[in-house]
Amino acid sequence: MRPGRSPFPTLTRRALGARLAAAGAAFGLRSAAAAERVPALGPDLRDAALRGLALAGHRGDPVAAAAAEAALARLAETDPEAAILGRLYQLLDVRPALAWRADLPAAPAVDLATLHAAIRACRPVAFGYTDLDGKKTHRTVLPLVLVHPPQGVKLLAWCKERGDFRQFFVRAMQDLAPGSGDFAKDRLTLLQGLLDKETGRA
Repeated sequence: MRPGRSPFPTLTRRALGARLAAAGAAFGLRSAAAAERVPALGPDLRDAALRGLALAGHRGDPVAAAAAEAALARLAETDPEAAILGRLYQLLDVRPALAWRADLPAAPAVDLATLHAAIRACRPVAFGYTDLDGKKTHRTVLPLVLVHPPQGVKLLAWCKERGDFRQFFVRAMQDLAPGSGDFAKDRLTLLQGLLDKETGRA
């Protein structure tokens, strides 16, 4: 890089305008026609954005926290699934102030990849599970969301064997495998039921 030259690329007016328009979308500052020209977020980026909104209240900035709350409330009108996920992340994801327990085994990356894919595709998964008392069972579940409390990554799912929502530590799963079929038509209803249960527990 030549001396005196900025390490950051110069934005053209068109590029800057596009970025400002995209930022304005979050606060309802653009027209509907302009909104249609902005591509939708991919599932991974959408999930990361929701987790960021969910944890805004733990960063010591009440202005940012209020803006995040407003954004989540607005999502309830335009993207109910995203709004529910944001609330679940607020309830259950790890808070920045909490220390991660380094003495716990990590969730296997291959299992996390399988679960993320199954959640996106609304496909059931099956696995052996060892609970905290050492009891082993086999479960077939409808995977809904992954959360990250200090105790380790958990899958929140509808358990077919129990006929209810259950939480599973990913590290305690064995022989995880995707199943057949999909539950896309029931996903939103299941997520709402899960949120209702976790809100009542909080």
